[in-house]
Amino acid sequence: MFTSSLRRVSTLSLTAVVTASAAAILGSASASAAPCDTYSPGLVDRASALLSSGSGSLGSSGNSGSSGSSGTSGSLTSWAGDTPWDLPNLRGATEAMYMVTGPNSPDRTSDLGLASTDLGFMWDAGDGRTLIAFGDSFGCAASGDGWHSNALFTSSDKDPSDGLVIDGTANGERSGEFLPTSLKHPGIEHTKIPTSGIEVDGRQYVDFMSVRSWGSAGQWTTNYAQTVVSDDGGTTFTPVEDSTRVSGNASSNSRITDVTAGHRPVDTFQMTALTKHTEDGTDYVYAYGTPSGRDGSARLARIAQDAFPDWSAAEYWNGTGWSTNSASAVKVLDGRVSELSVQYNEHRGTWLAMYESTEGIVLRESDTPQGPWSRKHTVVSRLQVPDAYGAFMLPMQAPADPSRLYFVMTTWSGYNTAMLRTDVDALLG
Repeated sequence: MFTSSLRRVSTLSLTAVVTASAAAILGSASASAAPCDTYSPGLVDRASALLSSGSGSLGSSGNSGSSGSSGTSGSLTSWAGDTPWDLPNLRGATEAMYMVTGPNSPDRTSDLGLASTDLGFMWDAGDGRTLIAFGDSFGCAASGDGWHSNALFTSSDKDPSDGLVIDGTANGERSGEFLPTSLKHPGIEHTKIPTSGIEVDGRQYVDFMSVRSWGSAGQWTTNYAQTVVSDDGGTTFTPVEDSTRVSGNASSNSRITDVTAGHRPVDTFQMTALTKHTEDGTDYVYAYGTPSGRDGSARLARIAQDAFPDWSAAEYWNGTGWSTNSASAVKVLDGRVSELSVQYNEHRGTWLAMYESTEGIVLRESDTPQGPWSRKHTVVSRLQVPDAYGAFMLPMQAPADPSRLYFVMTTWSGYNTAMLRTDVDALLG
């Protein structure tokens, strides 16, 4: 996600990006402009982290369970030489393994124009590949920062335990935007950020939000959310008009109203986490929705796969059943739910929800997609990594080690994605 302070990267060479401290790259006073409020957690967040219990990452030992390794050691991190400065330092049941993106990643994505980025959510493309979508991204070359609002990469790797091999961009070119080009005009449309992806019947779908303004930390506003579709494996995407969900804070600029006209506001589904579920013989796409910014809770909608992503066909969970009235949707994940990832875990036989909250990165469990969900279990405590956000579970897990849950996470200071794993059995009990 973009912040104006990242424009300073354009004054740095790629070498400086690799070796400079996070403060030198991003600026120590960037919190007020940042979309990620985890960079400078407030009193409530700090108190929640202190009071949270059941955290695998709060243990005093560097080892946990059978993993036998700390978060900053092992062969994976040595691929970049020594442990990269931007790899989170953890202890306990959760360990940081290696950088996924940037100059310190084993794949050196900086060589492809992806030197600095965030998010990195993944989904099974259904053809042997995993697609990986990133938010605001930067090339960080001496000639300029190379800002592009989003990026899409691909991997054929099936086992993240020994490093996720990234094949390249989905279109075979250098890192660049795959969503409709944003206006890049703060107050009208600053950027377009992908929020989730899914494959349905061989087609690739990506949900995104049109960000009107970042505003204060963690309080961005959106114009609308929309879905794009690809029929060529992710090389090109086309907007699906019937997927448009308008924000009540949408700009009245004609470039925006050309998209939002005729669509009613659905503020509670500006960001989504998409997953599949079959119920009563019907195949559905389940969409967990949150409003713009970081302070909202999650609600649940479903659309039959043969109608997806037409949101006029959506049904909303009202607490006892499904309704076509979006206003009836109840909170299924309460509290602050930011950058949500939901999937069914074969090893546990349950549904898992991972997101950034007041305590840090948390995980909850449920027997059904609609809940009830367990209490929050802290995966990465804000006390250890104050600026962690954007945690997304991988669609594939290590086949030889099913109790380890693999996910990617971003830190604001490093502004790049890292691969982490946690002992889900130790964490959830």
